[in-house]
Amino acid sequence: MAKDPLRKTSSAGRPEIWASGGQRPPFDLRALGRGGLHLAREGVAPLHAWAARRLRRLATEARDGRGRIPADKLGRAARFVPSHLRVAVWVKTLADLLSHASATADPDVRRGNALVAEIQPHLWSEANAVSPVPPEPAPIRAFGEVTPVVLAEPKILQPGDDPLAAIREEIAAGPTPDTGPRSGPRSGPRSGPRSGPRSGPRSDQPPAPPGPVAAGAIQVLGYGFGWATVGVALPYGLGRALWLWASGRDLRQIGADD
Repeated sequence: MAKDPLRKTSSAGRPEIWASGGQRPPFDLRALGRGGLHLAREGVAPLHAWAARRLRRLATEARDGRGRIPADKLGRAARFVPSHLRVAVWVKTLADLLSHASATADPDVRRGNALVAEIQPHLWSEANAVSPVPPEPAPIRAFGEVTPVVLAEPKILQPGDDPLAAIREEIAAGPTPDTGPRSGPRSGPRSGPRSGPRSGPRSDQPPAPPGPVAAGAIQVLGYGFGWATVGVALPYGLGRALWLWASGRDLRQIGADD
């Protein structure tokens, strides 16, 4: 029996996307949340990484004295202004915090750990890491050879060049008579120069690297800051996931590699 070509066939056995007549993949709420979180982390982590590298560069420039204001221009306010070394430490600490935040938000764990290892070294440890220069080898001398000693020619002083002539004349003249009784010890304020600390700028020593407690606190703060920024960027991730789903992207494929 011949089949009628105009007769509608059953949709059994056909793919769902063909049976429904649409070109959009199925919507999954859990996949939407997972994909939105992944996209939010991907959007936040590069920003933290860029800021961490930039602050690390600024800390190095501050350590080298770039942009430092001389103390004579500050006047009396110089003692209230922190030194450039201390400012470099503050900027470096902020760079450490942002590096941990980027490593927390980055879905790629190796990339986040590499950023922390790049930012974390202490400023003054790398400044002092100068390759030692080997000493020049001593010249090889033959056995029994003695270096000759050259003495300077004696200098004959002229009669008018004697440096002790004035002292000899004063001794020969005898003691000078007193012009009057000495005055007692002065009870007034001392008019001579003070022997206290100098009023010039204080030379600060390079600060030591943070201890284990401070390093742990920076890591915890960076972890919390990283997840807080991911929460702020979550609406952006959800919106982008919906846009990809409307364009025909399967939500279950977003972040499947993590």
